[in-house]
Amino acid sequence: MTRTLLVEAAEHLRRAADAADGETAERFDRVADDLRAAADENEPGPDHGWLDKRTHIVRDAAGDAGEDVQGHADAAVECINEYREDVPGV
Repeated sequence: MTRTLLVEAAEHLRRAADAADGETAERFDRVADDLRAAADENEPGPDHGWLDKRTHIVRDAAGDAGEDVQGHADAAVECINEYREDVPGV
């Protein structure tokens, strides 16, 4: 499991935030901050529940956004899901 996937997801969300407006952009930025912080921590990485919550926020925010935003959000979710494949549990 590599935390670089979390960094990559955060970068996609920054691009989504740049392409979005208002509250949608802020939601993407907050999740990007969360993912970047999780990637930088020395403790065990985030669990399934934590990742699922962020994935839900991204999908919800992208639901009302344009195609460009949706593409970046989808790419971020793919990175998160790939990271989750190696997370123990569920």
